[in-house]
Amino acid sequence: MMSLAEIRLAMTATLFLIGVVASISGLWIIMAKEYQSAMRQLANQSIRINGRAVTQEDVAPVIDSAARLVEAISQLIRTAAGIGAFLCVAGVGICVVAFWLTTRL
Repeated sequence: MMSLAEIRLAMTATLFLIGVVASISGLWIIMAKEYQSAMRQLANQSIRINGRAVTQEDVAPVIDSAARLVEAISQLIRTAAGIGAFLCVAGVGICVVAFWLTTRL
């Protein structure tokens, strides 16, 4: 049967691993460039649409939709960066708690 100290050590090690995983996943989210390529493509397409807008009046709703889509994607990028930063801070906090628990054993 495991003693109380062994149980605490196992809990502390598990808590530390959870903190490390949270920090790494937060960094992964922050460093991911998956949305930026979509943003570049939309910017290129909106330039082409704006060129047609000068000659065709029916393109105005499409331009408005493209502008809203670009705004939505930029909001998505900001949200993803915020979630990544939160995971990094939470992971470091969990690691600090695990270290504190280790010193209390």
